[in-house]
Amino acid sequence: MNLRPIVLRLYRFLRARKNRLHAAIFRYILDAPTLEIQFPVFIEPITGLRVGEKVVINAFVHIWAHETVVIGDNTMIASHVQITTSTHDYAVRPYRDYRKNAPVTIGRNVWIGTGAIILPGITIGDNAVIGAGSVVTQDVPENTVVAGVPARVIRTL
Repeated sequence: MNLRPIVLRLYRFLRARKNRLHAAIFRYILDAPTLEIQFPVFIEPITGLRVGEKVVINAFVHIWAHETVVIGDNTMIASHVQITTSTHDYAVRPYRDYRKNAPVTIGRNVWIGTGAIILPGITIGDNAVIGAGSVVTQDVPENTVVAGVPARVIRTL
């Protein structure tokens, strides 16, 4: 008897239930009833994250929120995005002894492409698009598309 199809159906059923439960917990903790979130997602600490209405966070996103991370309404964050509020100071040795933190603010209606990295202290304006794989090292004006390493404005919307 081939149990593989049955076990696969059971796995899918349990995984879907676990994801729905996990998402409900995140919505409750973040007081964000319209949050769409796909797991696995890493947010540490979760109390440092503020999300607006209808935010989408896809799988494998990492958010280090040692300072506040604010994500505006209708923002979409693709998979494998990293957002961090924390870094080390290269002028202080050993590096691990000192960490500096700065908040990250992401405006409304922003789209952050797959694999982008948002560094500490960055503000992304409303209606901006961050290209896939970009490393955002400077603030992003509203209504612009940025891409590259480091990210540069490539178009105004």
